[in-house]
Parts: sequence; structure tokens; C-alpha cells
Amino acid sequence: MNHTWKIYNLKRIIADGMVTEATYGCESEYSGSGTRSIGDITLTTGSASDDNFINFEDLTQDNVLGWITGSVDTASIETSNSASIAETIIKKATRTKTSGTPW
Repeated sequence: MNHTWKIYNLKRIIADGMVTEATYGCESEYSGSGTRSIGDITLTTGSASDDNFINFEDLTQDNVLGWITGSVDTASIETSNSASIAETIIKKATRTKTSGTPW
């Protein structure tokens, strides 16, 4: 099972570049089947005057992923995605009918 964590969007305060919210996702794939879980997280700790503040223009996906994976239950999300893919694979293996056209 391959799980890839991504950041889809960031909301920030224009005046100081402080990121206040992130939209993230865990995209999971196994044997040609896939699913993803998407979530939003409010980021309210820290301030632009902190020593370790990173300017918005200097942020990387890895920086933000560190904030996210430190705040959400990544194992639970990955387990849920894995279960969903397993269910899809089982359903595909046991189907006896399909629809469509030959052209």
C-alpha cells in the first residue's frame, strides 16, 4: 500500500503571511485501486514574530506536512484508506456482471 500525503491549499493572513488553515489529503494506492481522504485543519499556534517563523513565500510542502502529520492521526487515516481499497479489490474480484458497450 502506498500512501502519499499532500497539501492542496493554504489560507493565510495577507498582512504577515501567517498560515491559518491547510487543506491536506492522503492519497492511497494499491494494485491499481486508489482512494483519498481530504481534510482541513486550523493552524492557530505561533505568530509572525516567532524566531522559527517561515515566510509564506519560503514554505515548502514538507514544512506544512510536518505541521499536519504532527496534528492528525495519520495511522488511522491510512488504515481507513487501506480498508477502503481492500473492499474495492474484493468487490472487483467477486463481480459477475458489468455494463458497457464493445465499441
